[in-house]
Amino acid sequence: MEKGFRTIRTVRTEDIHMRDPFVYFYQNEQTYYLFGTTFADGCGDKDPVFEVYAGRDLSEWTGPYVAFQPPAGFWGVRHYWAPEVFEVEGRFYMFASFKGGIGENRGTGILAADHPAGPYRPHSDGPVTLGGSECLDGTYYEDGDGQRWVVFCHEWTEIYEGKIKALRLSRDLKASYGEAVTILNAADMDWIRLFRDPRIEKEGYLTDAPFLHKARNGELLLLWSSYSVPNYSDAGLGGYTVAIARSASGRIEGPWTHDRNLLMDRNAGHSSLFRDRQGRLRICTHYPDTPHGHERPLFLPLEETDNGLVLAAAGRF
Repeated sequence: MEKGFRTIRTVRTEDIHMRDPFVYFYQNEQTYYLFGTTFADGCGDKDPVFEVYAGRDLSEWTGPYVAFQPPAGFWGVRHYWAPEVFEVEGRFYMFASFKGGIGENRGTGILAADHPAGPYRPHSDGPVTLGGSECLDGTYYEDGDGQRWVVFCHEWTEIYEGKIKALRLSRDLKASYGEAVTILNAADMDWIRLFRDPRIEKEGYLTDAPFLHKARNGELLLLWSSYSVPNYSDAGLGGYTVAIARSASGRIEGPWTHDRNLLMDRNAGHSSLFRDRQGRLRICTHYPDTPHGHERPLFLPLEETDNGLVLAAAGRF
């Protein structure tokens, strides 16, 4: 693994400041690789990179190593956010958000490597999300027909009512094509609160962090995050949440319905799923979401029911 300018250390999970964590368990090495938003805009004279930590037990990690060092002229110049890694036909693909230069939009690009820890190289022909639009948090899904998809957020900062959409990907994962499928409109949820950002003097309904999981009954579940009104459900903190939408057909095209109960309402979110060394399903999330600067990765056990997911008793926090 490639070293960056930061000192390589062995650290506990609670000592890693990270948003948008993502764990890839590599069976061949029996090793967990932890990615996330850690170095989004660079520092001093150092350009932004994506980093990775390696660990054997989800509690102690060595890193950070460099997973992606952008080459000169790369289209993404800042806001290196939310990397996710997927194995496809023996290669590893990182879906990650980048912001382009002046006059260019934010989007999800695809990087590729021969090892889950990298080094990754640019793969897609620029962003694979909607051209000319502000998009982020792209994730990967391959349906039962072998069609490959990128599922992503169309940003509230552009369209006020944040949405989650999907685009078909070419077989080689170089580009997207066709009309976007709209999975959800955040403004339709009765639990969501209007999000305001005084830094840009805008407000709207925020969508973050789509992630897909096939349920036991064949339904397709979509985890995503936003901010809830106080005292809605679960712990009722009125902060960052994890919600579930579901497609009874098991297909991206839907139709989609939305669970009234939130999976988590505990000032934690931007979640993905993975199976640990013992094959148990876990949710990977950052907690707390606020105050900013205190975010740490958190790995909680889940129980799969006949038609969904619930936090295991051991995962309460």
